[in-house]
Amino acid sequence: MLVPRRDVDADLPRGTQLAQYVIEQRIGVGGHGIVYRAHDTALQRPVAIKEYMPATLAQRTPEGRVVPRHARHEPHFALGLTSFLNEAKLLAFFDHPALIKVYQFWPENGTAYLAMTL
Repeated sequence: MLVPRRDVDADLPRGTQLAQYVIEQRIGVGGHGIVYRAHDTALQRPVAIKEYMPATLAQRTPEGRVVPRHARHEPHFALGLTSFLNEAKLLAFFDHPALIKVYQFWPENGTAYLAMTL
């Protein structure tokens, strides 16, 4: 599967604060999101933050909000966002070594994030 080219401008800048987390750097990217290394300022530990940012459907505004690229993308973006939050909620419910541990998930900036083990 061909993953669309992701512009560096789509990344959150180093030092961006999301809830209690401070973004340090991008560590991964896929068709539906970006994963960052971040620092949890409350618990003083490294975490991974996954951001719902589907490259084909969304873009980041200069203010940092994530918005659909076009009005025709709005329903698909909204459906994906709901799915992202539902998956995060489900993963947060489980505590098993074979699954990523989700610490927190929340909507912000027109999109959603989840904090998990690095």
